[in-house]
Amino acid sequence: MPAGNISKSDKLRVVIAGGGTGGHLYPGLAIAEAIRRRAEKAQIVFMGTPRGIETRVVPNEGYELVLLPVRGLLRKLTFENVVFPLRLLWSVIRSVLFFRRFRPQLIIGTGGYVSGPALIAAKLMGIPAVIQEQNSYPGLVNRWLGRHVTAVFIAFENARRYFPGQEQIFVEGNPVRGVDLQVAKEEAYRHFQLQPDRKTVLIFGGSQGARKLNEMVGQMLTNPDFLQNKQILWITGPNWYERWRHFNENEGGRIRVLDYCHNMHQAYAITDLAVCRAGALTIAELTIWGLPAIYVPFPFATADHQTQNARAVAEAGGGLVIPERELTAEGLAQAIDSLLQDEPRLRSMAGAARKLGRPEAADRIAQKCLELIESR
Repeated sequence: MPAGNISKSDKLRVVIAGGGTGGHLYPGLAIAEAIRRRAEKAQIVFMGTPRGIETRVVPNEGYELVLLPVRGLLRKLTFENVVFPLRLLWSVIRSVLFFRRFRPQLIIGTGGYVSGPALIAAKLMGIPAVIQEQNSYPGLVNRWLGRHVTAVFIAFENARRYFPGQEQIFVEGNPVRGVDLQVAKEEAYRHFQLQPDRKTVLIFGGSQGARKLNEMVGQMLTNPDFLQNKQILWITGPNWYERWRHFNENEGGRIRVLDYCHNMHQAYAITDLAVCRAGALTIAELTIWGLPAIYVPFPFATADHQTQNARAVAEAGGGLVIPERELTAEGLAQAIDSLLQDEPRLRSMAGAARKLGRPEAADRIAQKCLELIESR
């Protein structure tokens, strides 16, 4: 397929396999959008599981979703681990059958255990496949299959060593959606029912929420003095919303509690300071938007990679790190107040964060994927 004809082709077929959490799903959606910008008639299908966030997000984005029965391994002897080989085998078979019908030209794995069967099926069928790894310490599936795919896209240079035998490794950053959107701040304030004359603190713990962070925020917000001269946009995650939704009745309208946010670009547009986990996608988004942040890394992440991610930003001057074991409601409140009251420091942190951002990541990955398809 000549490069000049890609944008006109209606025969481009791509499968994106990954999900479970937003950290694996949203990079895939960003890549899909970037591919569509170059080949608007491209047929793009996602593969996920019935338990993942993809079941409610992907159909709303207008993409077909194929579900596989595979589930992850647990760190103890359970029935799920016993039947894991059967679920994996059936998921590989399902992938092979679907690929025979759909005839994809490229499989893109974005992580999570659901990407495993799709990448294995691609290897068995001789279909080109690539991996997009978000973290400094790659997930198990990507480490296992990294040498068996055509290329690997990584976000952190120090992830390279986990892909021995792979010659095509590209450091491109993490693909993020909506980097080119022009957001009207006035409209964003109205959307969240917040006021433009107050400093806005955005608090979130990823697509599933963060229990310890939520608990400390809940305690912090019981102090009426803390809310002076600021407002809080708090995304609790679906499992924690009912416990704290009563804060929406705050008399001054200074707190907005959401279970989930589908339009994070609007939230980022009005944010003066973020308080959040340190997942790779979160950091990619905050640095692209140039937002200073207080990072509370998830302490049980594989190889403690969230702490590594957060420290990299902090060492560059773009944020602060509070280990979860040191997190208290009083300490968090003091850190937030200290930063919001120091405007020069806040601006300096914003500038340092923006220098780390890679807004072109999705487009660069999409372009390389299309070049790979053309070359074959």
